[in-house]
Amino acid sequence: MKLKRTSIALTGALATLFAAGPAHADGGLTFLIDGDTFNLPFTISNTSTAGEKVLGFGISLIAPFGFDTANGGFGIDNSTAFAPQGGSSVTTGYTGPAAFADGSPSIAFTFNNFDVGESFVWLIDVDGPSQVTVLGNELIGSTGYADFSNGLRGLGVFEAVVGNADAAQFVIKTLTPSPGVPEPAAWAMMLGGFGIVGAAMRRRKLSTSVTYA
Repeated sequence: MKLKRTSIALTGALATLFAAGPAHADGGLTFLIDGDTFNLPFTISNTSTAGEKVLGFGISLIAPFGFDTANGGFGIDNSTAFAPQGGSSVTTGYTGPAAFADGSPSIAFTFNNFDVGESFVWLIDVDGPSQVTVLGNELIGSTGYADFSNGLRGLGVFEAVVGNADAAQFVIKTLTPSPGVPEPAAWAMMLGGFGIVGAAMRRRKLSTSVTYA
């Protein structure tokens, strides 16, 4: 009988461990690409709802576009290399990278102090292999992600902006655990589950002691 109770306790602990879901607090980030990407700055703002910091942000452009960061390279016009603006790299604790490869279709940033209400602003040029000017609306369908301090990653897509014909806005569609970073709720459930498993194993050892006549 004691062995059966031990099995039930172990099963319950594992079920609790694997049922650990995402934290309830979500993350929010706003990003609008408006007009000519050559000379207008890009801005992302932390609009999280429960005080979460932004830890990372990335963009993957739809084909055939890429980031034109070196004159004479990708694209057919002058380029704009990546450059943070207005001290926003200091405000948000921008940790890199310092530059991006010419022609790359994707970029990714990391931060260590990007609080709610703060913004990160940068310049970079977007071109096509044979296209001089790329406007925000031409990047609709591109994808991105934002990592938050509660252990969640927001996956999203760039969509049209009502009333703004040459713009695209980043819209988070799903929130999932950030790769390789267990969220706080999951850590708590895991530790609790391990504690239950340890207690069950100790009870099992006591219940299987041998007595001699």
